[in-house]
Amino acid sequence: MRPVLALCALIALAACEAGPGGGGSASVSGPAPDSREIALGASLPFGEVATVCGLSKKALGTPVATESGFTLYDTAATSTGQRTQYVTGFDDGCARQFTAALALFGDIGTHETLAYGSGVLHDTVGAAYEEVKGQICGVPNGQPCGSAAPKLARNTTFLTAYAAFGASGRHADMLLHDGRALAMGVEG
Repeated sequence: MRPVLALCALIALAACEAGPGGGGSASVSGPAPDSREIALGASLPFGEVATVCGLSKKALGTPVATESGFTLYDTAATSTGQRTQYVTGFDDGCARQFTAALALFGDIGTHETLAYGSGVLHDTVGAAYEEVKGQICGVPNGQPCGSAAPKLARNTTFLTAYAAFGASGRHADMLLHDGRALAMGVEG
């Protein structure tokens, strides 16, 4: 079994499927971290993500950031404690719910700078990114996307959710690509 399959199998139950995509769509082998659907009003512990359908715009909270076709919503944007947050922009029209004290998008350039500078490529999210990047950019693992970076960035971003506001270090990273959540990993 390829390493990305083994790593993804630890965090979810259903397989990712390639979606239609303008701007470069890639398929990642393995399960999706958001395969579980929960009911409206359910809560999740930090480090988990689930699909929730039927939310009104008001229920999503305040839109705080948009990146690569995904929008992050905060249900209590002035709070520094853990709370429910949502991200939209998925092919099924449903939101993805998670719990965090702070959540931020990160672009592919930032990821490549951090990953290739530190040599950390073998975590779940990094492995999934390498697979998508290889399909769209045509470059080997450990190499920046290069001239195809704008094409990849149109529909690919990272979402980092922090367990605490401040320097706790505990965080969850999610790779979002072409209307899908491809991988998630928790560190710290």
